[in-house]
Amino acid sequence: MTIRFLIRNVVLFALVLNLGVVVGTPSATAESDAVQAENSFFRGSHLMSRDNLPEAVTALEQAVKLDPENGKYKSALVVAYNNLGLKLNKEGNFREGIGFLLRANQLTPDDKEVRANFVQSVFQAVALPDEKIPIQDKIEFISRVLDMEPDNAVAKRFLATLLNNAGVRRGQHGSYEEEVAELEKAVEADAANPKIKKNLATAYFNLAGVKGKSKDYQEEVKLLQSALKLAPKDPLMTEHLGRAMSNLAVQKGKEGDVAAQIELLKESLQIFPGDPVTKNNLAAAYNNFAVAEGDGKISEKIAMLEASLQLDPKNQTTITNLSSLFVKEALKESKSGSAEKATQLLEKAAKIDSSNKAAQKYLSILYHNEALKRGEEGKHEQEIKLLQKALHLAPANGEIKLDLATAYNDYALALGKKGDYKQQVAYLTKAAKLVPDNKVIQDNLEAAKEKGAQTTDKKEASPAKKKQKQS
Repeated sequence: MTIRFLIRNVVLFALVLNLGVVVGTPSATAESDAVQAENSFFRGSHLMSRDNLPEAVTALEQAVKLDPENGKYKSALVVAYNNLGLKLNKEGNFREGIGFLLRANQLTPDDKEVRANFVQSVFQAVALPDEKIPIQDKIEFISRVLDMEPDNAVAKRFLATLLNNAGVRRGQHGSYEEEVAELEKAVEADAANPKIKKNLATAYFNLAGVKGKSKDYQEEVKLLQSALKLAPKDPLMTEHLGRAMSNLAVQKGKEGDVAAQIELLKESLQIFPGDPVTKNNLAAAYNNFAVAEGDGKISEKIAMLEASLQLDPKNQTTITNLSSLFVKEALKESKSGSAEKATQLLEKAAKIDSSNKAAQKYLSILYHNEALKRGEEGKHEQEIKLLQKALHLAPANGEIKLDLATAYNDYALALGKKGDYKQQVAYLTKAAKLVPDNKVIQDNLEAAKEKGAQTTDKKEASPAKKKQKQS
């Protein structure tokens, strides 16, 4: 659209009438506002005809001020504003020129021609180098255009570019918060522009770094999440978000919010898997949650400690805590009469922590008691296996030694009745080693050896007789 100077009939009419106006000015007290307004209007119209636009504007502004409802005065002032604005723009004074064009638009907001002059002048100004028109002035001009025409696509693109450039400059000077604010507006103006989105993601990332250094991890996480929405596959931003979440989690843990700490650490590992610091932090959080005083279920605490050991298998504190928890739960099961469950729990406790003396002690007792039951049932092999386990856990326990020796003896006698003197001797020998002063076992051993020897002699003599008959 071509920018045009406006010539309105009201101005020409004023010039004709101006010929009859008395040059002298009556005193202010005697002259009414209407007369003053009319004189200012004629004076302004005359000055405008001579292209003395600045003074014409002053006179016409006075006429409108004295009689604001007079449409003729307003129309003349619109023309003066428009023409002075265009003239100033032509001279390179866009700041003032666009200001006068804006005033013209404000007086006649529905005048398409006046608005077109303003819009086109703004577009020309925006296209000039920043050395001639500061970027903030350009942003202000374009914003005025969008106030008038919110759907103007060209103005939106101009504004987005300007805000992007302004934001990047602020970032170059370390003003990251101002950079983010400018670039957010730029994305709002042109959401499809990949360059601006990338710049905003970078701005978020830079500001997040500042927040992280000041230990404002909550804000750091928010900024990095915003950055990744704009640049979802950026590996550096992903890594930093994972670590920021880990730092925030540690902070939550120090504040006593262990549940929030765990959730943040789990999310951190999903974002940035394998980070050793985060894994150790999560392992510690699981451990702390499990050992914290509260009404949590034992099964949940055990699950937490097991999860902790999966992340940090060699952590002795967690190993001790889990083993102790198994012992505690085993004792409850034992008191309630569930020896089998108690045994299973104690076996886990002893396996996880071989130095847990309580687990070894109680497990040996359970093995011992169960062995005696098997012995009473005549299941000597099962009895022996259980007593061997019990003695392995409590090698100094004389009662278990004696019961195992007795079990060996009883089993040996049963084998002897079946004629298996070799095995009988073997088991009685084991029994004698455990209780060397036991006379019954010693006598049984000697008797078993004699029977074994007699059996061997018979077997050796029998083939010889058979051979003799054949010859």
